[in-house]
Amino acid sequence: MADAATIYRARWVLPAAAPPIADGAVVVAGGRILRVGPWSTVAPHAGPADALRHSPDAAILPGFVNAHTHLGLSDMAGRFRPTRNFPSWIGRLTARLMLRSAGAARRAVAAGRDASLAAGTVAGADMTHDPRTTEPLDDAIGQWTVFGELFRFGEDGLKRLRKTVAALEDRAGGGGVTVGLGPHAPYTASAEVFLAARREADARGWPVTTHLHETEDEIAFAERGEGTLFEWLRRLRLLPAGWRPPGRRPIPALAEAGFFRGPVLVAHGNYLTDDEIGVLARSRSSVVYCPRSHAFFGHRDHPWRRLLEAGVNVCLGTDSLASCPSLSVLDEMRFLAGREPDADPQTLLAMGTVRGARALGLADQLGTLEPGRLAACGLVEPVPETDDPLRAILAGEGTFRRLPEG
Repeated sequence: MADAATIYRARWVLPAAAPPIADGAVVVAGGRILRVGPWSTVAPHAGPADALRHSPDAAILPGFVNAHTHLGLSDMAGRFRPTRNFPSWIGRLTARLMLRSAGAARRAVAAGRDASLAAGTVAGADMTHDPRTTEPLDDAIGQWTVFGELFRFGEDGLKRLRKTVAALEDRAGGGGVTVGLGPHAPYTASAEVFLAARREADARGWPVTTHLHETEDEIAFAERGEGTLFEWLRRLRLLPAGWRPPGRRPIPALAEAGFFRGPVLVAHGNYLTDDEIGVLARSRSSVVYCPRSHAFFGHRDHPWRRLLEAGVNVCLGTDSLASCPSLSVLDEMRFLAGREPDADPQTLLAMGTVRGARALGLADQLGTLEPGRLAACGLVEPVPETDDPLRAILAGEGTFRRLPEG
């Protein structure tokens, strides 16, 4: 190695896209990974100017990718109890947000940013009502995609779309920030807004995300114009005059209209038929499973295994602190491993790293430990002597800390 590098050696290296390496090492310089492998193969390439950092009781692994979060809700921590009444929760959340200033929203984003970085997040997808409040991400470590959320029906929704596009165009290019569009959900934005957002995003090369099939009430709303979501929206007069339900579940309806002509980052996807999973697979869409938020609302078992079997890219997100106790993807992995102990640890690690990077278009930069990738990795320490270090980590062993990128 011609240039001075830093060599991180540990009891284990967990590359995410390859099997664990016992007594492994990761060599970094200039913010990039130069070499990964067993210490016995890395040591002969070390130069006299290289710095060795040896952590004999640790495991090195990639930084985490949070593929769905709402950093602007980080001041809502501890304000809501778990509930099955989603409309009641979203109503109370909306009421709190209406009383909050833009300055308070920026401070919430900054707090969420700091908590995310402390938890080892190296990339994330942040949903926002107002792209201007996400300025604290401009100088943040890592790669962030800011999705402008879109609400309302018909012309009101299209006006909101135009304003959001303008705000995002001003927002694009700040630090490590990229931008995209996010029609919020089928019960808060019309199909017209979904399709216009798709056109605007495609014209600019922006990604698209949305919340889909999050609740059974959402499906009842779309199919039959009934359920607690419908009653909540009707009571608040948020539906346009003469509104009629589409008469179909959201994914098939949107697919037929052309929304899935390209990949969509689908948040939640809690209730899916095999045909709907087929739509997601054919469109090369990704689904973000948020395990602890899923449990907060008492949803049925998530179809993440069926999605993976069908070839859909499944990754992990934390949702927000209004429905989740932390912004740690590692905590999500540990929670899921505890609920489903037969889950393959390597699959869970991939969902929190390389699959999230793939969902955000960052798979050539992040998510794995291999030469050429960004040196965005960290240590979990201590890790006991074991033949299955990842299972031990997911069982709660060790604390994550980020490594300098060299």
